[in-house]
Amino acid sequence: MINHFFRSLANICNTCQMSSKPIIILLLILLQTLFSCQSDNSKTNSVLPVIGHKVFDHSFDAMLQALHLLQNDPLLQNASLGYLIVDVTTKDPVIVADYHSKQLMMPASTLKIFVTAAALEFFGKPVFPEVTITNQMSVNWRSSKLLRKIGGKVYNKATTESGVQAILDFWQTKGVDTEGMNFYDGNGLSRNNAISPKQLVDALYAMRASPYFEVFLESLPLAGLTGTLHRAMKGSAAVGRIRAKTGTINNVKSFAGYINTVTGRKLVFSLIVNNFDCRVKLMKKKLESVMIRMAEV
Repeated sequence: MINHFFRSLANICNTCQMSSKPIIILLLILLQTLFSCQSDNSKTNSVLPVIGHKVFDHSFDAMLQALHLLQNDPLLQNASLGYLIVDVTTKDPVIVADYHSKQLMMPASTLKIFVTAAALEFFGKPVFPEVTITNQMSVNWRSSKLLRKIGGKVYNKATTESGVQAILDFWQTKGVDTEGMNFYDGNGLSRNNAISPKQLVDALYAMRASPYFEVFLESLPLAGLTGTLHRAMKGSAAVGRIRAKTGTINNVKSFAGYINTVTGRKLVFSLIVNNFDCRVKLMKKKLESVMIRMAEV
């Protein structure tokens, strides 16, 4: 393009008898054409293209294949499955896998993410130990206590109802779409709780900008090493690379958290399965096999 511009300029000078003013005008037109073309090209290549669940990056192939097998698993024939996986390695997040991510589902104890993260911003350092114990060991009564404490601070009523309203208000201010979200309790035990995989990922993503992010991150169990994940995924690439809140009630299994992959990528994810036809232990293994592939990216 640049060579073409200078050839055009030479032709003008050699063949035309023009005053300086028309030449200047023509030069401005040529320069505008040159740089507008360059701008169009950079804009086209600035975003990693996404088609359905697939990104044009074959490093995700094994992970996507594992998710495809999970979707078609006979044991999930009558189940509800939802997940969302987002690459946040750069400043522009890229969705790399999305399946029914806006579907409201029973989250089990991954619901505690909304309570503990909010508690950190409402109370700061005094609740650091409480948040850590709550997330690491998934202590239900502690999470319910934090919910009521938030309600007391915001509405002067230390009740579950006021805590729920305060939590919903808080996450709305963080940009999380709370439409349809239902907190029946503060711990995830009730089957009346309803949260989508996207709402979980949105909350986890928003927390990355919080001044308490490092405390929140370290409060989450570390695969193969701490808390409710201390025995999980031993001997795999996931060990020490996944920090996630676990969730388990009858016929419900969920995980949500952060992954630093073997190649240095940073992922935010949530996986939820409801109403599956197998033992929870087996479903746990199936979801862990997917998370291992995620860590290997």
